[in-house]
Amino acid sequence: MTGIILTGHGNFATGLSSSLKLIAGIPENYKYVDFLPEYSIEDLTNKLEEAILQLNCDKTIILTDLAGGSPYNVATKIRLNNNTKNIDVIAGVNLSLLIEAVMGIDCEDYNLFINSITQNAREQIFVFRTDKEIDEKPLKKHKDIYDVTNEVEQKIVHARVDERLIHGQVAMVWTNTVGASRIVVVNNQALKDDMILSGLKMAKPAGVKVSVLSVERAIKRLKQKNYAGDKVFVITKNIADMAELIRNDVQIDAVNIGNVAKREGSRNIKKSVNLTQKDIEDIKEMISFGKNVTAQMIPNEPDCSILNYL
Repeated sequence: MTGIILTGHGNFATGLSSSLKLIAGIPENYKYVDFLPEYSIEDLTNKLEEAILQLNCDKTIILTDLAGGSPYNVATKIRLNNNTKNIDVIAGVNLSLLIEAVMGIDCEDYNLFINSITQNAREQIFVFRTDKEIDEKPLKKHKDIYDVTNEVEQKIVHARVDERLIHGQVAMVWTNTVGASRIVVVNNQALKDDMILSGLKMAKPAGVKVSVLSVERAIKRLKQKNYAGDKVFVITKNIADMAELIRNDVQIDAVNIGNVAKREGSRNIKKSVNLTQKDIEDIKEMISFGKNVTAQMIPNEPDCSILNYL
């Protein structure tokens, strides 16, 4: 038997499952897991692993909302950690794919089934136009929003601390908001882990370049302006690494503390931001260098100084 697990940001899984129930009903071999704002990556991992155990199926398909988002990254990590081909992960799920997956789950040819539901889901995405509208004004190819051919020098357009590095909010929201053409991930550990490197490459938005560097190499490359013509989005996993960049005169004007998990000795100052005393000292040092330090999860949150939360 094949089981299906649906997961996504916020109440995506609950909402889509409600539509599924209305149209096709909910089968026994189906689970859904929301990724709510208050959940940590560990919480999501535990909930997905529990759902897999409860299904207890020969094969499990995990359907996620965004490629590169946290639900997708957690699902692929579970698959890789278990070193099994019994779990498949499909990103970009829509209602069409979900219904077809549930209705055709007993298909004898599993590989044909996977290919069929993904292909048919793509074909469900189109823009309605009457014949008259098509004749009068054909759809034109969208101009690449990452066109930076007029940029001569490297420019750092945003710097963010986010323990998840490249994930849904970074890939789909922040990168578009700041108009980045290159994401520079600064993390020593990522360079030593092939699974992390592979995940970062898959998570990047289409049309955006990604560089994964150690702290030392990032300081050298960014100071030498090796990314001429690029609008650079710098991401570090922790506050200490971002502070080290600034101590070494990397030209970062402002820092956004986006996501820092709970650790021993940390305290919560706002949703998704937990700081130790060392973090606070690093933040105050960055501010002493004239840098504006904020704490925004998403762009429409206030961009006031993080000192307001301290």
